[in-house]
Amino acid sequence: MPYADDSLFTLTPVQVGGTVALAAALWAATLLLLWGLRPSNRGVLLAVSLALAALLFWLFAWLSPQAFYQWYRVALGGLPQQWVIGAPPSARDLLALMTFTGADDLSTHGKGVMGWSLLALALARKGPRPVRG
Repeated sequence: MPYADDSLFTLTPVQVGGTVALAAALWAATLLLLWGLRPSNRGVLLAVSLALAALLFWLFAWLSPQAFYQWYRVALGGLPQQWVIGAPPSARDLLALMTFTGADDLSTHGKGVMGWSLLALALARKGPRPVRG
């Protein structure tokens, strides 16, 4: 099993469920935010959608560890209140996430899936197609 040594598997089933629920909620909220921010026109504005997707991916990769740490403080108890986010990710870091060449763990690969989800949504058409005629 490729993720056999992942720290997620040191948690109880309830703790794993909470972690997965938090990941799903953050993923859905980020996608919904991008969906609401994307311009409805295509063409030049596609670049705006892609830029928004890149920005949200960068923010997610940088800030989401704090959300998970807060959950671990509740789930595990005894962890001190502290900031766990570090320096913002570089373009190289984001590329490693998107190409799944970074660390070999569920968290890193989940961030890669988030990046691809945002890219796909940025490229998706918003609203009905205009009638041509």
